[in-house]
Amino acid sequence: MKKILLMVCCLSQLAFAYKAKSEDLGKYSIEGYKPQIQEAIKKAGIAFDGLGDVYEAPNLGYYNFATIEKDGKVVAYTGLTHVKSYNKHEALITVISPEGKLLGFYLPDANDKHQNVHDQEWINKYLGKVAEDLPVDSLAGSTFHAYSVNGELRNTLKAFDYKKADFKK
Repeated sequence: MKKILLMVCCLSQLAFAYKAKSEDLGKYSIEGYKPQIQEAIKKAGIAFDGLGDVYEAPNLGYYNFATIEKDGKVVAYTGLTHVKSYNKHEALITVISPEGKLLGFYLPDANDKHQNVHDQEWINKYLGKVAEDLPVDSLAGSTFHAYSVNGELRNTLKAFDYKKADFKK
């Protein structure tokens, strides 16, 4: 009986080991990823002076947003969350239009196993779309990672849509 109980406990721990702990996700703040966010904005082709107001949103599953400003006006928004990637979490930075369309995204922590997520041809399939229009797509050699990115892109756009009334215009 003790062996069965121990086995059940071990299996339960393995099943929940993949879950992110809230203290692990605290590092996913806009300020902590500012250089990578600025790089993502530049890659999206947005002319900007800097980031403006920050909207940390842990109640939405750690979807954090900030305004992207040019000449004192909001030209776009950036979002920051994480992607579950096998045994770790990686940052996912998004650039979103005021209308809620995806203008760009960047995974600064993606390693050599997932270098295809930096492929512009793959990224282009997602650009200019809202959450409901994002393609269900996979990436050869990294299918799990591609599905995680796809899901988090959808979630980020939905969180943005939910919260955009509170954002500075």
